[in-house]
Amino acid sequence: MSILITGRILGLSILIIIVAGILYYMQRSYSGKMPKLRRFQAVDSIEEIIGRCVEMGAPAWYLMDTVDMTTPSVLAPTVAAFQILSYTARMAARLGAKFFVPVVQGLAYSIANDIVEEAYKAEGKPEDFDPFGTVMYLPDGADRMYIINNMWSQKVAGVFFLGSWYHKAVIFTENAARVGALTLGATDTTHNIPFLVAICDYSLIGEELYALGAYVSEDPTQTASLAGQDIGKYVALILILLGSILATVGFDVSGIFAW
Repeated sequence: MSILITGRILGLSILIIIVAGILYYMQRSYSGKMPKLRRFQAVDSIEEIIGRCVEMGAPAWYLMDTVDMTTPSVLAPTVAAFQILSYTARMAARLGAKFFVPVVQGLAYSIANDIVEEAYKAEGKPEDFDPFGTVMYLPDGADRMYIINNMWSQKVAGVFFLGSWYHKAVIFTENAARVGALTLGATDTTHNIPFLVAICDYSLIGEELYALGAYVSEDPTQTASLAGQDIGKYVALILILLGSILATVGFDVSGIFAW
């Protein structure tokens, strides 16, 4: 039995190139030469939203929807949302904004609570952190009416929708827009990206959620991973361009993909 299967050699070669790129950038990152990521407009949007909340004297909310820490498909966007939460909480503490983070899963609640508390301590304002109100556990199902009612009663000025979003994306973003809140949305859940893009004032699409998490956390492993994956994108673009040119001049490219 052959180790290399016909038709998969090209894919294997590209995978090796991507992995090699990730390992290369990881080695550089750990030696202090971390790849430089392009600054996201969302970074400025976070400061704008928090600043607006301070000016209006209204709270800023940070919503993450599904945060099941035992489900792999949900874990990755939840970790990215936690990284952005740390940055956002520090911004809220620094500027003096009222900050509220409802969470619907026990383990995620403990992590979010520690992240926000550490953020307030890092900014030298531990007294502004309310252990019973800044981060709150809400049972899944009961969170819908609580969040909607309090959005209207508190007249929230800014809401962040980050993480793995499903049907609640439409419910919460529409109410936030009706209240007049300035919003930032980001998810990797493809069937809900259109709702966040259409309703939120600022939005990130798909993998940009992970990129923003890596940018604000300055984590060398994630930054190196992003840089390595970009090599794979460059390879894909080159192959597409080369294949298009060869097909245009009449060369049969089907044999290349039979490798």
